[in-house]
Order: sequence, then structure tokens, then C-alpha cells
Amino acid sequence: MAKKVAIVGAGVGGLATAARLAYDGYDVEVFERLPECGGRNHLLEDAGFKFDMGPSFVLMPDFFEEVFSYCAEHLKDYLELRVIDPSYKIFYADGETLTVHRDSRRTKEELERIEKGSAKQFDKFIAETARIYGIIKPLLYKCVTYKALANPYYWSLIGSIRAFQSYWQLARKYFKSDKLCYAFTFEAMFMGVSPYQAPAFYSVISYTDHVQKIAHPMGGMYKIPLALEKLSRKFGAKINYDCPIEDIAQANGQISLKHGRGQIKADYAVINADYAYAQTDLLKRKIPGFKYSCSTYLIYLGIKNKLKNLAHHNLFFSRDLNKNLEQIFNEKIIPEDPSFYVHVPTVTDTSLAPAGKEILYLLIPVPNLMNAKDALLRHQERIRRLVFDKINSLCGCNLDQLIEVEDCFYPEDFIGRYNIKYAATFGLAHNLTQSAFFRPANFDSKIKNLYYAGASTQPGGGLPVVIAGSRIVADLIKRKSSS
Repeated sequence: MAKKVAIVGAGVGGLATAARLAYDGYDVEVFERLPECGGRNHLLEDAGFKFDMGPSFVLMPDFFEEVFSYCAEHLKDYLELRVIDPSYKIFYADGETLTVHRDSRRTKEELERIEKGSAKQFDKFIAETARIYGIIKPLLYKCVTYKALANPYYWSLIGSIRAFQSYWQLARKYFKSDKLCYAFTFEAMFMGVSPYQAPAFYSVISYTDHVQKIAHPMGGMYKIPLALEKLSRKFGAKINYDCPIEDIAQANGQISLKHGRGQIKADYAVINADYAYAQTDLLKRKIPGFKYSCSTYLIYLGIKNKLKNLAHHNLFFSRDLNKNLEQIFNEKIIPEDPSFYVHVPTVTDTSLAPAGKEILYLLIPVPNLMNAKDALLRHQERIRRLVFDKINSLCGCNLDQLIEVEDCFYPEDFIGRYNIKYAATFGLAHNLTQSAFFRPANFDSKIKNLYYAGASTQPGGGLPVVIAGSRIVADLIKRKSSS
């Protein structure tokens, strides 16, 4: 008789784990508190506009391909990934811009406009990040605890991946201007952490940006969880929606999971809910003093007509980025002059809006709610006006007159909808003491046969890395089953 696996949460990590284990012959059942799959990778539909509410780009496509090939399927039969060009545009406060192209030769021409000699430095920077990526990629499929440091093999790795250097310090080694240093470290913000605090080995994201390029799933990012849901069901996984798990405990060699419709016992359980929430609310434990990522204020706009001068991905940098980061991560106040991100998927994918119309997804990083010293609602209109004015100036338009649909998502919504502790959008922060060996492991130290998949556990956050985490969990369960 097949071993029973219960999975808590139908986010990307939970669904990828479900697909793998169902393919491997386990009896898999998924429990999701929401009425649909995806977790933070969710979809909002309003008046014909389809807004991806969370993740907005695909990096490291080989990680997506791996989960389908694991199940003897082909990614192309489930998703159409289209590499975009340009990759993104950066708008500096002084009016200067930097466009990152699919063709690195064109990118280097852009770099040279800002800093003479930076094209050669770019090649050196990419070579170094490629070297680090080569070391780190195999580790993304392994669960390693701090106990692994007793193995001399890992001692040399620590220095090789520049663990004690910050992302910013690595960029500064190659680029003189702050403009380019920020251009090559802003990716830290997509992990919810400052580039001054993120270890240098996270520069592998820069490598994937510039070498593997950035892709868009046609039909929108929500196609990813839908594809994984389809893959899971193909091999027999059962998925229960509107079915929140309320309690998890060990019970006579099995794991007992209580939900609103009753109780289920399983041989193995995988938690894909927010790790900190799972510890406090599902397992009734006290948690250590974790550091958490920032939160975000999101605005979704359906626009009457096409806008000019914006790419698929756009970054608007603050006049004083250092101050901006300080206010978010250290002072815990709403920034005076925030940097922000503008996602315009209809540049590539017109299916996401009515004909001739545009989608704008605005993401403004703000402090999480742990010991927050300020409230977003006090600043909401000011931030909205500042962001709109910058876009209006660039596009030569008046957004207020063009809006057909406007929806917002606040830090508190991350708690109410997704059970994200302190509204930390990206989960636990990716600082040195919460990375690699020191990030929560994929298995529970107290309850036998309980595992974790998701952004706050190993190997970390971001869709491709979370998918890698699902492989770790599947391998751990198979190893345990065969022992």
C-alpha cells in the first residue's frame, strides 16, 4: 500500500513537491486554506485585466524544466516561456537611464555611457558570479545544517562563495559609480533585504539576469502554479481547497493533521505554509529571534491605453538609495522617497488586458510590521502621488485620467490572506546568519517525518529556488521510505 503524504499549502513549493511524490507513487493529498492554488503567486482578475499579484518574472528556467523532467514530462507542454528584450530598464533620479538588453554587447554600451571602462569590468563581474553560481547550484538541491560545518569539504566553500562579503562589496570591487553598483545589486530587494546585508553569493541572481536572461510565461505568472497543479493531478495527487489545516501533531508513529472537515493521518507531512506561522500557529512553538524581509505596498492599475517609454520590467531608483534602504530596514519607517518597481507585462503579453489597454503593477518596498514605527496608511496618498508623478513625467501622461481599474494590496493583507508573519513579503531575510547552513532545514527536528518546502526554508526564496527545495523534500522522503 502506498505511503500517505499530506501537504499543507498549494503554493509553488507545495505543488512541486506534490507532483514529484505523486509521480514516485505516494498517495498525496494537498490541503489549501484558499479557494485556489498558487499562494503568493496569485491572480487578480478585474474588468478584463489579469494581474499577477506576486512574482513577476522567471529566472533560472532550468530549475523549472527540472521539476517537469523529474516527472518524465516536458515543460513546453505546460508553459510557454518567452525571453524578453530588453530585460529591464533602470530610471535614476537625475533623469539618466540604463537599459539591460538580452544582448550583453548592447548592455555594455549602456554601461560605458555611465562609467568608462565598465564594459570590461562587467565581463569580470559576470565571470566571478558565474564561478560562484557553479559552486552554489549543486548545493541548492541539498539540505545542509550547521552540523555540516564539521565536514572540511564545506570549509573551503565558505571562502569560495564570498560568504563574509556583502553583495554591495562585491559589486564595488568591479564598479566605481554608485549607479552601477546599485544596478548590479538591486536584485537583493527582490529577496526583501538590503544589498549591504545580503551575502555576496546572492550575486548569482545577477548572473542569471545577464547570462540566462529573464523570461515571461505567456498568459501570466499564474500559469506556473496552474501547470504544477495539472502535473500533480496527472499522477493522482488530490487537492483540497478551502480546507485550512489548524493543528499538526505526532500520533502513534504517524502525523495527525486537523482541519475544518475533520482529521487526517499521514505517514509523512510537508508544510508549505509560511515557516514562522507554521511554527507558532500550527505547531504551537516559540520561535527564535529571526530576521525578516521587508514588506511591500502593491498597486495594480488597469490603464485605458498603451504607455510609452516603459519596458516589461522597470526600476525607479530613489534620489538617495542609501537613505531609502536605511529607512526600510533599520529605521523601520515608510521611506520619504521610495525606490519602486513597475511591471508592465502587456508589453510582452497582450492577452492580460483588453485590446489596446495596459497593465501596471507597482511594487514599493516598505518595512515589515515587526516593531514598525510607522503606518503605511498615513503615507499612502503621498507615496501614490510620488510614484504616479514620476511615471507621468516619463510617459507624458496623466495616470489618474487613464485608470479604469485600481486595486491595492497592503502589508496587512500578507498576514490576512497568506499568514505571512509580520507581513514579511519574502519570508525570512536572506542575511548571512539565515542562509545556507543556518537557514531552517527542510525537516523538523522534533516531529519525525515532518518536512518543509517554501521561501523561508532551505535553499531560500524565489520561484526557482523554492522549486529546488521541493526536490530536497522529495529526496528526503524517498530516502526515509527506503531506510
